[in-house]
Formats: sequence, C-alpha cells, structure tokens
Amino acid sequence: TFAYGFADTFVGDLYADLFTDGATVLATPFSRMFVDVNRRRDDFEHSDGEVRSTRGVVRTHTMRDAPIFARPLSLADLEERLRALYDPYYSALERLLAELCQAYGAALLLDGHTGSPRRMKDHQVIIGTRHAATCAPELAATAAAIFTRHGFEVHQNVSGYTGGNIVATYGQPESRRVHALQLEINASLLTTTTGEELIAQVKRGERPEKAEASIARIRRCLGEVVAALPPVLASVHAS
Repeated sequence: TFAYGFADTFVGDLYADLFTDGATVLATPFSRMFVDVNRRRDDFEHSDGEVRSTRGVVRTHTMRDAPIFARPLSLADLEERLRALYDPYYSALERLLAELCQAYGAALLLDGHTGSPRRMKDHQVIIGTRHAATCAPELAATAAAIFTRHGFEVHQNVSGYTGGNIVATYGQPESRRVHALQLEINASLLTTTTGEELIAQVKRGERPEKAEASIARIRRCLGEVVAALPPVLASVHAS
C-alpha cells in the first residue's frame, strides 16, 4: 500500500483461491502502482523523455506530486517494464479465453478488484459492464443478486467504475462469445477500520487490520457467483 492510495487492498484474500470453486485464476504478482494491467498500454504521462505520471498504466507520483519510487523512470525503462509485465499478462489472458471458448463455446471473465473508499465512498460493491456492452445483463444481474442476498449494497456502472481496459478489450459477447464484468469491492469492508480513519491509516503507511468475518462473507459470495454464472452463460447462448 502506498501513501495517498490503495493498491487493491487484501485482493488476494478474496480472489486468489477461486480456482477451488472451478474458476481459472490469472493474477499479477506485482502491485498495480508498478504496472496497472487494467489500463491501456499507452495510458501514461511523460515529458522530455521522462515518465511523470499520477494515473494510468504506471504511476511515478502521487496525486500530491510526491515521487513514489527512488529514481526517475525513463521512457525506455517503462517500455522494458511493459514488455516484461504488461504484455505477458495480456498474452496469457488471450490464450486462456481462447482455450475456454474452444472447450465450452463461450467464456466469462470476472475482473476482480478492491477499491479505495476515498473514491468508492459509500458504494460497497460495484459491477461494471460498460453499460451492458461487455456482458449479458442476465450475468450481471445474477452476480448482483448474490451479493444483495448476503446483505451487501450493489450498484452497476457507477461513474469511474464502468469497466477498465480488461473488460473493454475482451468483453465481446456477440463477436467472440466472451462476456466480461468488472467487480469492485470497497476496501473498507475488508478492514476493522473504515472511512476516514482507514484513509488516514493508509496515509501514515500503516497496514490495516483485516476484518476476517467480512472477508469470509464476501468470499462466500464470490464462490456462489462462480458456481451460478456458468448455467446462466449457457442459457444466454442457447437462446
């Protein structure tokens, strides 16, 4: 976790073992503050051959213009980083989706994240489908209903959370039979401190304490989502 930001807090506790529920899991072993694979490859700011970016595929400075890393990042260094980390991720994802489509006739991509309470505010769970462009509405509705049944407030396609580059790139229900939805879980649900207190704690560089019961409840929701969506996907393409 970096000052003034949240780098998918405790994301591994929610999604890492979904393979035990039958999902194929692809994860990055690096922080999205280093390379954010959910952004376009060319989404960064630079000047005079040096990357100076507060947003996008790589971030070198916080929103308050404080440097994140010890030394500047050149365009050449960034290209090397993207070739080593960004490109292999997309190659692997492309291959996995092709294999799933070959085996089952269609594929569902669930792009899982945890989000900053500063940006998500009071939203607990946000499902993003680019306003139903990347995923059949029945699939998003099924996922939403599961979280709602477990007591979470669910919203869809909230501004800023309609779906990043991953769902935008691969969510092609009609042409490729690949449905993609982005799932954002508010990080405040995963810690014993919430709201402004949590934000202040992260600013101080402290690691928040996990809310184990809440994490377990969300994990149960995700397991149910993984089990419930394949039959819905099959019915979508059977009609």
